[in-house]
Amino acid sequence: MGLSSIFGGSAPSQQQTVNPGSNTMPSGGVTDKVKSQISQELAVANATELVNKVTENCFEKCLNSPYTDRNEPCVDQCLIKYMRSWNIVSKAYISRIQQASTSGEI
Repeated sequence: MGLSSIFGGSAPSQQQTVNPGSNTMPSGGVTDKVKSQISQELAVANATELVNKVTENCFEKCLNSPYTDRNEPCVDQCLIKYMRSWNIVSKAYISRIQQASTSGEI
């Protein structure tokens, strides 16, 4: 299981390619393929940002000196809090986007 499948994308083996020289439209159309690719790229970008922010915030906070076993609880707690916060914010953001989409604002 790759990162893209964890963060909302599909595995590369599940992706379909479109032959540019083909005159027939694949099922779902080009628009759906583009939307899917954008969704996958956003998922990877979000995962990358999450890792960068966790590294920046938790490790800089907890690892003021060379790594010791005493640092582990701080890092663990920070990661748990950060991931919980990230999930809450992400769910609220997705909910607002969906509401705006259904009301025609987007």
